[in-house]
Amino acid sequence: MTVHIDQAAAHEVPACAEIIATALLDDAVLRTFVRGDHHRHARLTDLHTAILRGGPLHGGAIDVARPHPGGPVIGVAAWEGPTSHTPWWTHVTELPRLLAAIGVRHLPASLRAQQTYHEARPEDPHWYLADITVTPAAQGLGVGSALLRHRLASIDAGAPLPAFLEATTPGSRRLYERYGFEPSGDIVVEGTVGTAMTRPACGELATA
Repeated sequence: MTVHIDQAAAHEVPACAEIIATALLDDAVLRTFVRGDHHRHARLTDLHTAILRGGPLHGGAIDVARPHPGGPVIGVAAWEGPTSHTPWWTHVTELPRLLAAIGVRHLPASLRAQQTYHEARPEDPHWYLADITVTPAAQGLGVGSALLRHRLASIDAGAPLPAFLEATTPGSRRLYERYGFEPSGDIVVEGTVGTAMTRPACGELATA
């Protein structure tokens, strides 16, 4: 499938967040951050809206795939860049949304899970793939691969920096390995296991 990839506009962030929420509704790792099923889809949409506005929108990239220029978003890849210039007031504005999504009584456990994942990230400057998802109708059509190729090519064309992500399923790990990501260790939180993966700076792109 041929797709058009560009950057999400600020007003498209909630729609991008909803696509991510739908794809990760039952993700076991995400359940260590956001617990419970009550209004879960709406809470996850709020969570990812806050995350996108607090990081990738200002200090990275929100790549979106469309079937044609100006068309609807059918895939999202949210990246945090090596530097962030998110205005402080954005964090303040989004904090109530984050707290509502997580729930105050679950906040300590969520923060512990976040800290565990944060400690797995490289200390040196890098690009971080926070999320990559596609709509149900676009699954299996190569949209995710197109999004990966697009951003990795951009990273390689700029300053030589590594890329980092966490794979939460065996299938996603195999996909990322095709694009030069190498496992660097397991991330274990309450019985769930994610795989930390790093792609060396200027790693060779797969041609798949």
